[in-house]
Amino acid sequence: MACFIHVAESPADYLGTATLFEYTNSDGSHVRTNCGQAAAATFLTFQGRLAPAQERAHQVMAEIERHHPPDNLGGVFGTSRRRVIRICKTFGKEVFPIHGETALKSRLGRQQPVIVMLGVPAGKFLGFDLPGGHWMVAYGYDAEHIYLTNWGKMTWPEFRAGWVALVPRLIGMRCRGLAAPVWL
Repeated sequence: MACFIHVAESPADYLGTATLFEYTNSDGSHVRTNCGQAAAATFLTFQGRLAPAQERAHQVMAEIERHHPPDNLGGVFGTSRRRVIRICKTFGKEVFPIHGETALKSRLGRQQPVIVMLGVPAGKFLGFDLPGGHWMVAYGYDAEHIYLTNWGKMTWPEFRAGWVALVPRLIGMRCRGLAAPVWL
């Protein structure tokens, strides 16, 4: 459910955004496959392109899903990188890829959230773990954890394993994030 995240009790070494308005899959209709839309809405809200709308979160997500539905294999496998970029562009915000953990930490340390895709388990089939993916917005980190919307905090080893997993590789997001341009 859409709400503000406040990083009130973070470790002394926390670097990142202290407050962020978060959309989640449950704010939309395509709950199983709309994490890309939720990540884009969260990112766009932080960038000032959408107003924080807790009471209208379902309407905001419905509008995004109507014009930019999940598109991988007809939406069955979620949302492509191209679609997330297009959502941001539609709302007047260009994004570009950043590469690697150093670039990610640099952005987060300057309070600039980054959209990321991580491989996560998608269940089992005939005893085998199925690969899945999940779009999130990274908004801060400390020595032990990275802080992610639509998920919560995650240890660095878990994050690194998800960042190099199969699904991020398949959509060109292995060790990459999508960030807003920085004008100096």
